[in-house]
Amino acid sequence: MTEHSETIPRETILADTLYRAGYTEPRLRQFWGSAVSDALVRNNAAPAIHVCLTTLDSEAAAEAASEFDRRLAVLALLFHFHREVEGRLIRDALGEEAYDIAVAAGLIVGHGCDDDTTPDKALAPFALVPFELPVGVPRGFRPGDANLYLVSDHGTLVEPGILGGDFVLGLGGAGRTLVSITPRERVELAADIGTGCGIQALLLARHANRVIATDISHRALHLAELSARLNGITTIDFRHGSMLEPLDEKVDLLVSNPPFVITPRTSEVTFEYRDAGMSGDRLVRSLFAAIPEVLAPGGRSVCLGNWETTSASDEGPEAWVTDPETSVLVIERETLDPVAYAETWIRDGGVPRAGEDWNRATAAWLDDFASRDVAQIVFGYVLMSRADNDVPTIAPPAPASPATDRTEGLRARVRTTSAAANNPHGLGEFLSTVFALRSWLATAEAGEIADTAFTRSPDLVEHRHHVPGESEPTSITLEQGIGFGQVFDLDTALAGFVSVADGSLTLRQTANALAQLLDVDPVALEDQLIAQVRALVAEGVLLPATESPAP
Repeated sequence: MTEHSETIPRETILADTLYRAGYTEPRLRQFWGSAVSDALVRNNAAPAIHVCLTTLDSEAAAEAASEFDRRLAVLALLFHFHREVEGRLIRDALGEEAYDIAVAAGLIVGHGCDDDTTPDKALAPFALVPFELPVGVPRGFRPGDANLYLVSDHGTLVEPGILGGDFVLGLGGAGRTLVSITPRERVELAADIGTGCGIQALLLARHANRVIATDISHRALHLAELSARLNGITTIDFRHGSMLEPLDEKVDLLVSNPPFVITPRTSEVTFEYRDAGMSGDRLVRSLFAAIPEVLAPGGRSVCLGNWETTSASDEGPEAWVTDPETSVLVIERETLDPVAYAETWIRDGGVPRAGEDWNRATAAWLDDFASRDVAQIVFGYVLMSRADNDVPTIAPPAPASPATDRTEGLRARVRTTSAAANNPHGLGEFLSTVFALRSWLATAEAGEIADTAFTRSPDLVEHRHHVPGESEPTSITLEQGIGFGQVFDLDTALAGFVSVADGSLTLRQTANALAQLLDVDPVALEDQLIAQVRALVAEGVLLPATESPAP
């Protein structure tokens, strides 16, 4: 267990220097342009390296380049792209104090000297990259805190060979996803399980009074703690151990991007950051089943994971959690067949295509999946919430029905493959709302739904599709502007209900009015709308009004 000083770590001087030098994601995008930035997203660093080298090496470019851009090129080559750079250029870019701090922290190593202190050439053994905080993450604590600096190993962006087994991954796609879906309300104690480079713990520290970060890799913990020191964060307790083992107290918020990649035990391509050393999906099964034990009353968890389905069973994480006081919502984002899955992760490990290493790894993966009759591998989000009777719910102030006496929590699994839409408050807030809505729906009987007034989410757009010359639409669709930007088909009655859903009338009152307009049976229409409204509420399209309408 690591003790923390109340004083600001000296490494923050280096981070402040990098920030003032413009070594941030927005300024780098401006420096090398959108096309080069797009190439980096595709894991192609060559165009960015070319821009940096041209800025420094070409006489014509050097005359045109500002001193600011030249410093930025030096820092990007050194810390982002693992290139050897002249020591004097690095010292000029950082200044004496920040340079010395970087050397003392092991972030710069050199060889050969042109004087007593400065090496002829220097290299950054670790990647030190900026990260621009996304929407929803608290900021405003100090100037420049919309930016973080993360320390990790240099990955396949700049390393052409197979990565080492103790490789510490930087912020990848899965890590960014977990950042976006994590709720950001203030809590007392949060935990990041399998912290890796530490990005989740660093962000949790912005809205948690204390954070516990665990990892089985001493190397990962060392780099994560160095990232914390760079960013001036002293409230994270880094603990060595497997998954939940280092936790000795209940937490209010738990996040995890665990080593969920399903890897054959015979494979030569194994990495600590993604492979837990267990067969199949046993790691995520055991982790998800155990999480309720470490959640405080009212506590929540948000995790990523892969799990297998077979021709005989498509059971998911919602079935693995048996604690009756814990609700579970599983969101399936992608499914891959065994061939596509093997290809994805063998490539991720840096194995060149078509060689013997590639062929052996492919055979091992496919044989492993065949041994368990795996049909598909699912990637998804697993959200949990432990019951707390003292926490207010989103449910409207309607009389409790007998169903609300149930003790069993929500168990739901949905598939949502559309890309995230525009979420001005963060996707995590949307998912928290959907979780609360589904928890209410799980206990609400038809009568309660009928007696509830609903409002429509303000982000909705209705589309009516007409055949030229026809007055009646051939179809009506409702498009969500937040969440996952889903599109829903509406019939005439449901479109009418949504159009007047302003919280002033209950569903029953609206159904009666619509039945008169459409000349249909009001009881049958009410039953139809109850089922349709349930589906739209579950997706965050309709919300129960917070106040009861007038009788």
